[in-house]
Amino acid sequence: MTPPGLPPTLPPSLKDTPVAELFPDVFARDPHHHGFTRGGRAAALAALDALDPLAYGRDRSHLDGHVSRLSPYLRHGVLTLAEVRDEALRRVPTPSRAWKYVNELSWHDFFTRVYAEIGAGVWENLQPYKTGLPDSAYSREFPADIDQGTTGAVCIDSWSRDLRETGYLHNHVRMWLASYIIHHRRVWWPGGASWFITHLLDGDPANNNLNWQWVASTWRAFPYLWNRGNLLKYAGDRYCAECPLADSGCPFDATYAALSERLFVGKSAAPGETGWLAPDRLRAVPWQGPLTPQSVPDAVVWVHGDRLSPTNEALAAYAERPAVFVWDDGLLKEWTISAKRQTFIHECVQELPVHVLRGNVTAQVAAFARAHGAGVVATTPSPSPRFAVIVQQLEAEGLTVQLWPEPVFAASLDALDLRVHADYWNQVRASAFGREPEPPKPKTARKKAAETATKKPRAKATE
Repeated sequence: MTPPGLPPTLPPSLKDTPVAELFPDVFARDPHHHGFTRGGRAAALAALDALDPLAYGRDRSHLDGHVSRLSPYLRHGVLTLAEVRDEALRRVPTPSRAWKYVNELSWHDFFTRVYAEIGAGVWENLQPYKTGLPDSAYSREFPADIDQGTTGAVCIDSWSRDLRETGYLHNHVRMWLASYIIHHRRVWWPGGASWFITHLLDGDPANNNLNWQWVASTWRAFPYLWNRGNLLKYAGDRYCAECPLADSGCPFDATYAALSERLFVGKSAAPGETGWLAPDRLRAVPWQGPLTPQSVPDAVVWVHGDRLSPTNEALAAYAERPAVFVWDDGLLKEWTISAKRQTFIHECVQELPVHVLRGNVTAQVAAFARAHGAGVVATTPSPSPRFAVIVQQLEAEGLTVQLWPEPVFAASLDALDLRVHADYWNQVRASAFGREPEPPKPKTARKKAAETATKKPRAKATE
């Protein structure tokens, strides 16, 4: 029987169906049904209330340091970069005291913009490996001992367990673990990136994959390595004190020069190796401020996984109109999303005024619109190429798709240079701190080259 007020052609909402019943196979396979934090706006605001930009600037690189752990909420649009930035500035006596935190937030915006430009290219080697090894030298099979945490190295096994059980890793740990997988075990970086996306509550192809490429050297001038001294500096002896390899056989107990000699054939690309990204592809990406549509009477709202917030702009514009969220079965299968990630998303959706469906997103959203006599689907933008395909398919169904933008984190006076973060940051820095956009300060070619070559790893503010 159709519930009261529901169009007769529309199936009942799945909103109140327990997520474990929606995806029984996933929950049977994955014993860890909850991650390190709950989903939803209420939990996000509680985490935001604990933000300490000053402490972050002091000790963010240490495993016991102050990091915000806001990344799952930013990844799924429960919080926006702009509101997190505004809160950080509110908590410091002068904007300069939040410089490190705001700068790190900008990495999220930078990676998202790159993803919006190159789409599925984030899964390709943007540049060749700078290890002297061809792409074919990296195994396409992900090692079971890493996945199961049975390598025998306490640090690696602990990080594998933390990832699978909690859906969280400190950014330093992410780089250490990625470096081990790619360079010590010679595993194809997309295999590791997929493993992270399966489990991390904040896993997305933009920030995740581009960081993996940074470690691999497929989007950087040289590969990222770490050694035991670096581990002890930022993690203390919590791993080494318990490790059977500590006195003999530790693969990380060497100088950087010795590690490079052992792991790599050279410091440049192997002969004949090329990258997917043309050198100037990201040199001048057009900048345009967001355009807000005009509301219309015959619209429905489509809420997707990149803006799961009660403050969703399309929801706000059409507060009295029906809204739908669709579990994308195809995407969940493609990414093999873990139970804890699905629980997090489910908790976010629980706070939204939406009718919940599942299956093919285009078909479900189009059917929802037709059931309500709507010719317009209002939603929020997403950098995902899958989103772009769905929009095109909805328009082919005769529907008009409106994009209601979220507040801009940073604006530019000119086309954006997205080849390296430093150039992007030079263009948007003033706006990122709430001022009017300013022309970038000129840089010499020598300074640019040095900055690219010597950039140090850092913990992201969004972790």
